[in-house]
Amino acid sequence: MKVKSIIKKFGQVVGNSVYTSPARALNLLKIGYKLNYIKVKIIPDRGLLPHQKYVSYISNRAIIDPLDNPQNSAIVNIFFPCQILHAMDILPQFTEGLACFLNGAGCEQAFIEYAEDFGIPQTYCSYHKVLLGAILSNVIPPPKFVATTSLACDANSTTFRTIADHYKVPYYMVDVPNSYTEDAITYVAGQLRELVAIIEDLVGRKMEEDRLRQTINASNSSIRKYKEHLNMLPNKYISSTLTMEMFKIFPSHILLGTDEADKYFQLLLEDTKSARKSKGEKRILWVHTMPFWQESIKSMLNFNEGCQLLPCDINFDCLVEMDENKPYESMAKRLLLNIANGVGENRARALIKMAKKLKADGVVYFCHWGCKHTLGNVHLVSELLKEEGFPVLILDGDGCDRKNVNDGQMATKLQAFLEMLGVDNI
Repeated sequence: MKVKSIIKKFGQVVGNSVYTSPARALNLLKIGYKLNYIKVKIIPDRGLLPHQKYVSYISNRAIIDPLDNPQNSAIVNIFFPCQILHAMDILPQFTEGLACFLNGAGCEQAFIEYAEDFGIPQTYCSYHKVLLGAILSNVIPPPKFVATTSLACDANSTTFRTIADHYKVPYYMVDVPNSYTEDAITYVAGQLRELVAIIEDLVGRKMEEDRLRQTINASNSSIRKYKEHLNMLPNKYISSTLTMEMFKIFPSHILLGTDEADKYFQLLLEDTKSARKSKGEKRILWVHTMPFWQESIKSMLNFNEGCQLLPCDINFDCLVEMDENKPYESMAKRLLLNIANGVGENRARALIKMAKKLKADGVVYFCHWGCKHTLGNVHLVSELLKEEGFPVLILDGDGCDRKNVNDGQMATKLQAFLEMLGVDNI
């Protein structure tokens, strides 16, 4: 039986259990993810590079561990400063990653339908809708607490408060001002300190400041390696896939500050050093999330020797290093300086700078369904990119919901864009 058929059947079995036996659905998911973990660790795809093989199983592990140990986990969003959690040995489970893995298991539709039956609007972000369906159906076990930030996504407050209310667990949202000022740094740092005090009471142990400094230093090590990789990338070709770039979100965000993330960036750097020189491939910079599951898009971009898939902007949203002696202020700065924070020009300027740095030939601006921040800035950002000479494809789609796409239209638009750029292998 083909892999796609197996996943489809597995997703149906899990989906059928959502309403009747949430515990069975959870057990099936855990078994499936653990079997996949074994596969990607022992029998990885031979076409993957060492850093890609490694990120495949550390990402899988990052999803499994909170499911196995929910009472030592926290449900967070992608921008939450997880150095705090790593320093206190708390497992982060994050919205976007879990939703992607539920999609990967072929069962996201069951959770989307559950959420919509509960009253969540169809126009709501599908990542959040999948997570809410998994929570409200009681498939995902209750965490120790829920924490998020106000950064970029206006669904954060509603989603995470709903989760906390459903499970009767503590909830905290870090309010991130739109502008970077000294007062804003002090304000956000104060909230992070307050949150740590709350966590200390919840888990019954104090934050060890030395451990926090270790996570800050580990984060800095990873950021430096990543920046060195980006400095070399303009003249290199590294075969990649949409899935591998999606997986990179784990070490660049949720796992940042851990030894696993630092090892990933070391392997990425080594693979970059040994990669062949660029031979004139057309280079595509990606904006926002990636439809890693969509076969038509994958067939054009994955392992394409004539097309270099450059990083998506989420994976270079903040490359600012931190001061170990001022950890809270440093984490606050990273939130405030994130390219998704504040006015749309911030993101546009970061994209233009990276497009020039990486010698991009074109930019795909992916308008993920329900993301008001990305959709609202599409005209502004795309026009500024075009003014700098970068062709832009605005691609409407859904990064998580299989049924919410016009696959043929998307494939036709992407193919035409690649042909315009001169990509031969499509």
